[in-house]
Amino acid sequence: MKKKIGRNDKKRWLTAYLFILPAAIFWTYWFFIPACESFGLSFFEYNYVMPLNNHFVGLNNYIKLFSDNNFLRAIQHSLTIVAVAVPIQTIISLLMALIINKNFKGRGFFRTLFYSPYVISSLAVATVFMYLFAQNQPLTNLFSKLFGMENSAWAVNVRYALILVILMYVWQQVGFYMVMYLSGLQTIPGEINESAKIDGASGFQIFWYITRPLLKPTTFLVITYGVISAFQIFDQISAVAGTGVLGTPGGGHLIQL
Repeated sequence: MKKKIGRNDKKRWLTAYLFILPAAIFWTYWFFIPACESFGLSFFEYNYVMPLNNHFVGLNNYIKLFSDNNFLRAIQHSLTIVAVAVPIQTIISLLMALIINKNFKGRGFFRTLFYSPYVISSLAVATVFMYLFAQNQPLTNLFSKLFGMENSAWAVNVRYALILVILMYVWQQVGFYMVMYLSGLQTIPGEINESAKIDGASGFQIFWYITRPLLKPTTFLVITYGVISAFQIFDQISAVAGTGVLGTPGGGHLIQL
C-alpha cells in the first residue's frame, strides 16, 4: 500500500520548494540557459563583429579542438594536477585539522597561520614560489641533494614546472580544507572518544574506527570541492608558463626579482 502524504507533510514539501525556487530560477537564468546557448554556438563558425558571416560547421570546431596538441597537453596537465594534488591536500588538511583540534596554547594563532595562504593572491604565491625554486636557491639545492634533481629554475624546466604548480597549489589550498575538516571534527561527540579510551582503544584505533567513518561526509565534500577547484586552476599555470608552454622559458622573466 502506498503511504498517504499528510497535510503537514505537504506543507513542509511546499515550504522547501518555495525556498529552493529563487535559487533554481537564478541558476536557470544565469547558468543553464547560457550554457545551452554556448553549446549551440559551438557548432557554428561564429563572430560577434561580423554576424553575417556566421554559419553552421557541425563538429568541425570539436575536431580542430581535439586535434590541437596544446589542448591535449592542457587536459593531461589538468588530470595530473587533480590526480596528484587532491589526495595530497586531502591527507595533509586532515592531519592539520587533527592537530589543530587539540587543546594547546596558541591554537588560534596556528589556525590563522595555516589558513592565511588561502587568502593570498595566487599570482603572488606563484611569483614567490618561482623565486624560491630558481636556480641555486636553497630549496632547489635541497631537492637536488635529496632526490638527485637538476639544480635549475623549476618554472622553466619541462620536467619540474608541473611539480612546482602542484606544490604551490597544495600549499595555498590545504588551509581551506583544514577548516572544513575542523568543522567536521567538532560535530563528533566527545563522549564517543572518551568511551573508546575507557575501553582501551589506542589513538590510531579511535581515528580509524570512529573519527574516519564519521568524517566521511566531510571527506566527500573536501574531495568533490578539491576536484572542481583543481580543474579550474589557471592563475598559477599562467604565471609559470607565461605566453609559452608549461615548463618553457615563457615565464622565466617572473623569477628575476
